[in-house]
Order: sequence, then C-alpha cells, then structure tokens
Amino acid sequence: MPAYRHSIGARNFVFDDLKTLLARATPERSGDQLAGVAAASAAERAAAQRALADVPLRQFLSESVVPYEADEITRLIVDTHDARAFAPVAHLTVGGLREWLLGDAADGAALAALAPGLTPEMAAAVSKIMRNQDLIAVSRKVQVVTRLRSTIGLPGRLSTRLQPNHPTDDSAGIAASLLDGLLLGSGDAVIGINPVSDNVPQVMRLLHMLDAVIQRYGIPTQSCVLTHVTNTLAAIERGAPVDLVFQSIAGTQAAQRSFGIDLAVLAEARAAALSLRRGTEVDGKIGDNVMYFETGQGSALSANAHHGCDQQTVEARAYAVARHFKPLLVNTVVGFIGPEYLYDGKQIIRAGLEDHFCGKLLGLPMGCDICYTNHAEADQNDMDVLLTVLGVAGCTFIMGVPGSDDVMLNYQTTSFHDALYARRVLGLRPAPEFEGWLERMGVCQPGAAARLIDHASGLPPAFERSLVGVGGSAVVSNPLHALRQFTPARIGLGRTGVSLLTGAQLEFQQAHAQARDAVHRALDVDTLCGEIEALGLTPLALHSAAATRPIYLQRPDLGRRLGTASRQQLDAARAERHARGVRSHDIAFAVVDGLSALAVQRHSAPLLAEVLALLNPPTDGDAARAGPRWTIAPVAVVEQGRVAVGDDIGELLDSRLVVVLIGERPGLSSPDSLGIYFTWEPRPGRHDAERNCISNVRPEGLGYRDAAERLVGLLGQARSRQLTGVGLKDESGAGSVTMAARPNFLLGER
Repeated sequence: MPAYRHSIGARNFVFDDLKTLLARATPERSGDQLAGVAAASAAERAAAQRALADVPLRQFLSESVVPYEADEITRLIVDTHDARAFAPVAHLTVGGLREWLLGDAADGAALAALAPGLTPEMAAAVSKIMRNQDLIAVSRKVQVVTRLRSTIGLPGRLSTRLQPNHPTDDSAGIAASLLDGLLLGSGDAVIGINPVSDNVPQVMRLLHMLDAVIQRYGIPTQSCVLTHVTNTLAAIERGAPVDLVFQSIAGTQAAQRSFGIDLAVLAEARAAALSLRRGTEVDGKIGDNVMYFETGQGSALSANAHHGCDQQTVEARAYAVARHFKPLLVNTVVGFIGPEYLYDGKQIIRAGLEDHFCGKLLGLPMGCDICYTNHAEADQNDMDVLLTVLGVAGCTFIMGVPGSDDVMLNYQTTSFHDALYARRVLGLRPAPEFEGWLERMGVCQPGAAARLIDHASGLPPAFERSLVGVGGSAVVSNPLHALRQFTPARIGLGRTGVSLLTGAQLEFQQAHAQARDAVHRALDVDTLCGEIEALGLTPLALHSAAATRPIYLQRPDLGRRLGTASRQQLDAARAERHARGVRSHDIAFAVVDGLSALAVQRHSAPLLAEVLALLNPPTDGDAARAGPRWTIAPVAVVEQGRVAVGDDIGELLDSRLVVVLIGERPGLSSPDSLGIYFTWEPRPGRHDAERNCISNVRPEGLGYRDAAERLVGLLGQARSRQLTGVGLKDESGAGSVTMAARPNFLLGER
C-alpha cells in the first residue's frame, strides 16, 4: 500500500494510506476533529488536497478505505462497479476528474452515463478539492428522474416533502399541518410523517389516514411513515397501504448494524413494496421507485463504526447503498445530529453542498433537509444561504414544515414559505402532476406555481368545505387560525408575497433565542434527588466524563461514559452490595440532564411515580395474581450525560435493564421534552438498534400515565424475551384514544 506525499516549502507531509489522505484533505469540520482524523493544520490540509489531486482514479479500485472482507458495503461497491462506464475517465487523476466534470463536454447525458463507473470514494475525493461554486456547477448539470405517483427531478422543478409532524401523532393535528402545507403548494415529493414512536398499530393508523386523504382529494403524491424498515414490513404483511419504504442508512456495515439493518432486509422491504404495485401507470409502466432513504454526516462516527474514515467519505459510501435499491427519494439530513459533527452554519452549508454533489454524481435523486438544532452555532440565515445555493444546484427536493419549526423532532428546517421563496426567485416549479393538481384545486395560478390565488374566504372552495364545523367559514379572516386548537405547529402564519409576516418572523427569532438558552440551563441536582427520595428510592448524584457544558456539547464520547469519581463511587457501592449478598437488580433508572435539564427537572419525578405504581402495584395479599416483582437499583442522577451513559450505570449497578430518562434537545415550541431509552443487559458498547425509545414525554405531549403504561408494558416484554431494540416491537396500540377522539376533518369525520 503506497504512502502519499506532498511538500510545502521545507515541510514534507506524508499520508500513510488513501483513507488518511482523504481525511486530511477534508475541509474543516468538528466531527473529523472529534474522530481524530482531521488535518492538524491548514498547511497539512492544503498538502493533502494537493497530494489527493494527483492520485489516479484507478487507485480507488485497488485500495479500499474499509476492508472488503469485513464490510458488505465495500463488497457492494467493488462487486457492482461498472468498468465500461468508468472507461472514459479511467486515465484521469482526481484533479483531472475535477477539470473534466467542470468542462463543457461533461453534460447531463455524459454524467448520467458515468455514474455507475464512479465509486463513492472517487466522488468524495473530487469534492474535497472543489470550491463551493464547483459543487454547484457540476450538480446543476446532473438530472436524476424518478417516479411513483409523481415525477421527481425534472429540469426546472423543485419538490417538497410535506412534513406534518405532531407531538402525539394526533390525527386532527396532523391534518391541520397537512392542509396548511397543501395550501402553500407543498407535498409533491411525499407527505411524510415522523411518528412519535415505533408503535406498529400507530404506524398503520397513520398510513391508512394519509392514504385516505390522498385518495379523497386525488393528490398525485405518495405517503410515507418514517418508521424502522422492519415495522414497515410488519405493516405491509398486515395489509397497510404502504407507498414508500423508509430507512436511515449509513456507509459501513457496522453503522448499519447499529441501525438494526443490513442489505438483505432492505432488499426484502423493496420487494414487498413493489409487490403492492401502488405506483401510477404511465405508458404501460407502473412507477416503481418505492424506497426513501435518509443519511447524514456523522452517523457512522456516532455509532463508533467509521473505521477511521472521515465523515464525508463515509457519508458518500451510504449513497452506494441507496443507489443499489433505486429509490424515489434520498436526502441528507445535513445539520440534524448536532455541533459535535457540523459545528456551525459554515460547516453545515459546505456539508450540504458536498452531500448533494456526491449523491447526484452517483446517480441519486438527491434532496436535502436544510436544518440545524438549537445547540449548533447556526440560524435561519445560514439555512437561507444553503437553500438558495442548493436550488441553483438543482436540488431534487427539500422539507416543508409549518413555520420552519418541527414540533415533534425539535429542530428547524425549511418551511412551506421557504419553498415558495426558492421557486419564485429561481423560477422553479413543483412536479408536473402536482402542479396541475394545485391549479385544478384553485391553490395556484395556472403556469405560476409559486403564485398563490388569494381567495376572499381565505380558502379554495374544495378545502373550505372540509372545515365546516371546526370554525372555518367565509367570515373568518384566516380560517387556519381555527385549526391551531389541534396542534402547536406554526400553521396559518399568513404571508406577504412568499414571505412571512413581520410578527411571525420575529416570534420565530425570539423562540430560537429561548431554546438556545434552555440548552445551557443547569440541573438542580439537590432538589431532584430530594424528589426521588420522596418516592422511596435512593438517589446517586453522578457526573459524566464531560466536565463542563461546552465540553459536553463538543464531546459526545465523554458524555456517554461516567467520570472517574462517579465510576469509583459505583465500584465501591458494588463491592459493598456484593458483600451483603445482593448480586443484581431488575431495573436501574438513570435520570440524565441531556440537552434539556428543564425537562428532567419538571418531568422525571412525576413520571417515575407513575412507573413505580405500575411496576409493583399493591397486591392485596395475592402475590401470585400480581406476578413477579421488580427489584429496583438506586437511581442515578447524571449531569452532562448522553443516553449511552446508562450502559455504564446499568453494568455497575448489576442491573438486567437500564431505563434512561433524558432531556431531549429543546425545540422552539417544547423546551422541556423528556425521552425514555431502555436497554436489556446494559454494558458499554451497546448500540442504538439494541435500545427502545419513547419520546416527547410531557403534559403537552405524551402524558406521564400514558408514557408509564407504554414503558412498563415494554419492560415486561423485554424481561420475558430477554431483549430490547429492533426485535422488540411496541404492539400496545398506545395513542389510539387520541387518534379516535380527534377526528380528521379533511376526511369529513365529525
């Protein structure tokens, strides 16, 4: 294996292998620094880029960055490489490929023909030596067209995913956001819901609901509930109307294992979806792009499954997985994970352009979730820049969320108004089938999809009828205001041209400031320990290995393990416990501040009270009827902790299960959302596919009693089956009361 060299003046830089060279050549980002693979200086980065430019493209076919024998994605890349498609550029170096791509001979047809001949590592390599304008210019030349019911990716088009999430999956709340999005021209790529939990009955209710709305209004689009692929398979087996199979994917086999997937299960899911034949027939051919994939830089590093590669190269490898399954849609959720991987707006913008470029160059229908979280150094202005340049670059689709604020996922992304802006200033239109529907429904002016028709009553007649009985009428200046009773989402904001009214814009900025402040609020450990003692439990005040809040935000690895003093404290308690003959507990609870100490302060003790009442209810002297009792370890109260710190705690407390109550990242509408994660046989090294999650616990979301019932039911299954994670399905039907009690007015239910 050759070493790669470049000298700058008297300094000679040596890079041991291709993997190291790619990492050192990557534009600066926090995730590579966290992984220890980034260049140590600007000079080293420049030297690596010069050396990388001289690497022959053929070298990527003989030197793998992740070993062939250890990784099925490497095997997929190598075994499916198209030598004939590669031939026109086979003689080039990385630098030569850049010049060829930017040249006039590399038109859309030439780039489409080349795509099967490029490996992800080649695409990543050339992106590292390109300016932002290079990434935009080449991406704009690539066209990837896919189809199920609508046709995505045609020239001059920009599609949107209408994302009507709700913190409790309430049907009326989802319908309110859905209607708001349709009236602002969103939804031609997909109407996609992130469910609150991976509850299979709930997923099926959402699928049936979306299908009914699409059928009633004849909307030429497709629906998707973004649940784990195995849940979608279960839904298909039970007759649910599945249009698109969703799954988050990554660029290494180990990272995909942490998601609980492999190539075989993706193939099974695609075959199942194709068998439903739900696409629209055109010229005798049914639309057959039935997969929807999401990716994001940092996911492999987060799972400790990056094999020493930089995060952008691993991200590009995920596109080989996507390409293999011929998806309708792929998007990078570019700023979703947090500042430990992409620190600020500049890094997010660069990563979004790289991901979009690499995806399109490899032949994918590439979109982008242009987003950021409230603990990142980014704001809506950064997203405006990325939205605009991606629109110029020919991005296939973006997200459409009410007022840019996702009230379930607690992050900010592009809004319905943002899509109107991009279409207006760049002269773009929705998918042709959807554009025709918008005109027929009286939403948009004919031939001008970014120009909405102003109706005297505020709504087109077809939709005005759907609001009868819920406050919508011609005398209401903004009928959508009547729907705010169903959702905390920022619906019915009005507009001036394609932009927000001043009041709505300033409200958003104020909420963003408050959410950022909430990230840095400290946990009152003494008060919380007192509340836990009042429940009859013994609290243990602990601290992660992240000494301060700034370190915690940048070093998730430290937040995932206990600090030395806390570990010693539990070791000593363990020795004392063993001396007394106490060897194990059934459950250890860990109460962890996470990204919202406010959530933990407000909700952890009341939730624990409900859980305890259900775990070991009064027996009235009939122990047999009560079933086996649960033994409970002392409760760990952890500052500056992440979810995985529970693995340390569960192991040191000799517990068969660990239940982590943690503050989720603050959102603009919910600064105090609590999450629950539980793991069977906790120990360091467990990954996310081995856990279950219940999210959005708070009075305005999933209430304490409902959350406790769901948790205790799943804990009983976990103990019986001796597992948690992907193999443990929530079949409780929790949430059905909410769905039934709040009918969907779009379907005429009263």
